[in-house]
Amino acid sequence: MCNYNSYFIAGPENILPNHIVGNENKQQALTRIVHKLALNGLNVFQLRAKNLNENETIQLLIDLKASIKETNTKLCINDNVYVASQTKDLVDILHLGQSDMNPEKAQSIIGNHTEIGLSITDESQLDFIPKCVKYIGVGPIYNTNSKDDASKPIGEKRLREIILKTNLPVVAIGGISLDNIKNLFALGVSGVAVISNILNQNDPLENFHLLKNQIYKD
Repeated sequence: MCNYNSYFIAGPENILPNHIVGNENKQQALTRIVHKLALNGLNVFQLRAKNLNENETIQLLIDLKASIKETNTKLCINDNVYVASQTKDLVDILHLGQSDMNPEKAQSIIGNHTEIGLSITDESQLDFIPKCVKYIGVGPIYNTNSKDDASKPIGEKRLREIILKTNLPVVAIGGISLDNIKNLFALGVSGVAVISNILNQNDPLENFHLLKNQIYKD
């Protein structure tokens, strides 16, 4: 089972002008950033590329896998079961949402080599998680601007209730900031998933070091 402590989600659409070096395109900039973070201890990178076609997504996964070679970073693809089935030697994790393919059906397509994660937004959804799911993403915990279709924030109290009712690792997502990371781990999360906390106007590697400092702070 993976270590989910630091969990970074992004696609080329999240790359800002200040992240581009030289003549890079957004895919190349993202790959370079993930490489730097992997060398510095990133646990999971989830590619969420909504604007790429399947061939472009597969090529980006190839580049990302090469960039994290000889690190402990796990590579995750969001939603796309077809791409996951075509990249079994590259992808460590397939992450599904509530409106995506049933996890058991997805597992039958991609095989047992690839781990499956599942997003939930409500405590009632715990009753319908199949055994093939290895961890759950829970949120949004707080207000977030990183996802246009995000649900209403569930808050820390409901997050704690979910943690107490499952044996699965819980990765918190939505509105994660340096101010609330320590408290989330105190509540019992196994990891925090971030997008804008890494990809903002500041340097992504500096942002990541600040994130790690909060995760491992006594």
